[in-house]
Amino acid sequence: MSRHLVLLAALLTMLTACGRSAPTRYYLLESALGPVQADGLPAKSLRVAQVNVPEYLDRSGIVSRVDGKSRLIIAEFHAWAEPLSHGIRRVFQETLTPPLLAGGVSVLPSGDEDSGDFTLLLDIQRLDGNFDEKAVLEAHWSLRNRDETILGRGIYAAEEMVRGKSYDVLVNAESSLVRRMAQYLSEKLPPLMAGKKS
Repeated sequence: MSRHLVLLAALLTMLTACGRSAPTRYYLLESALGPVQADGLPAKSLRVAQVNVPEYLDRSGIVSRVDGKSRLIIAEFHAWAEPLSHGIRRVFQETLTPPLLAGGVSVLPSGDEDSGDFTLLLDIQRLDGNFDEKAVLEAHWSLRNRDETILGRGIYAAEEMVRGKSYDVLVNAESSLVRRMAQYLSEKLPPLMAGKKS
């Protein structure tokens, strides 16, 4: 093989290696709960409506902040494996199911969009964080009955420490925030659904 062919082969190998980008990694919000079993479902039901998220979060790339300020970083190679609004809704359904089931209310799965004695609406204002600092969740919620009467509403805000610089750590902190809000509502909603002031 001539020297020119060897150089050409080496150059082509280098160009191929340079043309490859890092593989995209995909993440899910986690409820950290095991499967739930029930022989029968209660007559009353709750539907978690489609979750509203702000435009800056309505994208596949995971969003983080720089020094807690208004500057955002949108990850190119770290993405949600499902739309963030779907992930929040799924974690809420999974987290609310055991306590509400024990209280006589079943949480409907996604797809049951036209039914439910009660509907929980979630409007996420913020869900992002800083590496080595904190993640923040801010949201509005409301509970309505079949007649669209508002039975209760509120604002929820919480922070979670982000101990590290990896997206795994950031996603874990954000998962924890979503779970904590769902756990909070698992105590707040039953009195409202029973017609009592909480």
